[in-house]
Amino acid sequence: MVLIVNSIDFIPEAHCYLKINNGRIDLTSQQSNIRKIESEIIDEIEIEPEQVAEFKIEYHKAFLKRWISENNINMNFDEVWEIREKCITNLTKNAS
Repeated sequence: MVLIVNSIDFIPEAHCYLKINNGRIDLTSQQSNIRKIESEIIDEIEIEPEQVAEFKIEYHKAFLKRWISENNINMNFDEVWEIREKCITNLTKNAS
């Protein structure tokens, strides 16, 4: 609903998963299924475990800033990031 209210089809999200022997495994939760998002992966980079926190967040922010500019999104980064946070909050509530 948050995306609809703000007239956005989607917001790219950074997500970590394991890649073993060219196969992807999502261990985020017991309900996680990489096949649900595999076809929607826009960019894939390899990171080290210690990069999951700070590096991933900074990479995601830089990616979103480029995405906003390249797609002529009629909002600034802070507005898009706030909408993203609301979406995550809603997803978390629905998962419980």
